[in-house]
Amino acid sequence: MTADQEQAFYEAAGFHASSLSFDMKLFVGGLSIVSALCILAGLMHLLNTASPWDKTIFMMSLFALSFILMMIFAYVA
Repeated sequence: MTADQEQAFYEAAGFHASSLSFDMKLFVGGLSIVSALCILAGLMHLLNTASPWDKTIFMMSLFALSFILMMIFAYVA
């Protein structure tokens, strides 16, 4: 993209962002998704047990992870 096209994109996108802040928002969003997937993969071992307590902990952790991701994405947006 040329500099004029890039500036036109930023103006038409509806948010005030420079190139650096837009790249940082993309980086934070991508990093949070990758981190969430790694945490979720680590929590999957709780589903292999027959204990109802482990399944409850998994569900509570899943809701907490969803809430944290929602807060991160709301901040990034």
